[in-house]
Amino acid sequence: MIRKAFIGFIFAFTTILSSSAQEVKQWTLLECINYAHENNITIQRQLLNAEYQQNLYKQSKLDMLPNLNASINGALNFGYTWIQQDATNLDMNTRSLSTGIGSNLTVFQGLAKQNTVKKNKYLLMQALEDNEKTKNDIALLITSQYLQILFDKELLAVAKEQYETSKLQVERTQKLVDAGSVATGNLLEIKSQAAKEALNVTQQENNLGLSKLTLAQLLDLENILDFDIESPVIPELTDFTPAGPENIYQTALGIMPQIKSSEYNVNSSEYDLKIAKGAYYPTLSLGANMGANANWLVEDPNGYNRPLWDQFKSTRNTYVGASISIPIFNKLQTRNGVANAKLGLQDAQYQLQAAKLDLRKDIQQAYADALAAYKQFLSSEEAVESYKESFRYTEKKFNVGLVNSVDYNVSKTDFTKAQSDLLQAKYSYILRTKILDFYKGTPIEL
Repeated sequence: MIRKAFIGFIFAFTTILSSSAQEVKQWTLLECINYAHENNITIQRQLLNAEYQQNLYKQSKLDMLPNLNASINGALNFGYTWIQQDATNLDMNTRSLSTGIGSNLTVFQGLAKQNTVKKNKYLLMQALEDNEKTKNDIALLITSQYLQILFDKELLAVAKEQYETSKLQVERTQKLVDAGSVATGNLLEIKSQAAKEALNVTQQENNLGLSKLTLAQLLDLENILDFDIESPVIPELTDFTPAGPENIYQTALGIMPQIKSSEYNVNSSEYDLKIAKGAYYPTLSLGANMGANANWLVEDPNGYNRPLWDQFKSTRNTYVGASISIPIFNKLQTRNGVANAKLGLQDAQYQLQAAKLDLRKDIQQAYADALAAYKQFLSSEEAVESYKESFRYTEKKFNVGLVNSVDYNVSKTDFTKAQSDLLQAKYSYILRTKILDFYKGTPIEL
């Protein structure tokens, strides 16, 4: 914790120095999200998985085509060789060469190949949706941290404003002490309050530095010190009047990638079951082959060897045929395979139900959080106005000596805390409404 706080201090300090030396790039929320989508390692790995599924899908379609293979075999033989012309065996070395070309096509296999194509198509779509889910998670995480930085910036501004007010009050009190109007103790109390607020400014600068560091690390930036975000103009917050959580849920069911991914998983499992049932059916295949061979003596003083091409022509053979394989008993492998495929399908359906339940709970929680943040924001607004008026009244009385420094400091501290609470409620409400908008399909932006 101490190490991270020190890094935050260095981050804030170097940011101030770099900004004074050169203008630092101001990242928008959209730029942060797009950068993360393009460079995040998790997303890149999932893209590789999607590409892998794409290759499987392509190959499953190509597997429906016939194959075509050629072969060439050569050998050197030692020992006795039958010489047909002399009707005798001679101890002579010979060479042999055979060539062939063949093709096979599976005409019917219980529609296994066709179902495999459809299954791989859904697996590809599932991989793409999983990648979108990761993108959404990262976008929400970045948005949350982006708003945290804006919150820390406003807190720092409040801290500086309060510190400036205390410095002015120190100067005013010093004049009153010099004139003999107030006791020296009042000045010491005000100076103590100013020192506390100076420390608070430093702490808020450190917190801002840590927030920037966290976002820079989320983006996997190399130069984390030269980083800052743009402070957009936040529009005036509107009343909390969204559709109910059930309406938002019904909308989210059709657009959230985690639901689509689970649905595609169910689809692929359905085709797993069809593939398993296909093993009950016979397999019909067609095949064709053409080949030729030749043999000749390594040493041929008597002219026994025939020309190679003549031998190929005389030994050429062609084959065209069909075969059918009928499953009769395979140790119940097919039956057990079908039973396991049914279990896999049932599990995929449960996963879909779980994904829908999780989505409903997430939306219900987001709705409750947004409503609570809105109520907190309204209460904080009223509290700020109340403490503001109270502090103004106390400050006026303090300036004329009707209130001591302790009461003045208490009133000022209460006003500062109310401002901080309002800022926290404000950015919490913004984040919660952005999450609800996200579930309704609205892009995240400020």
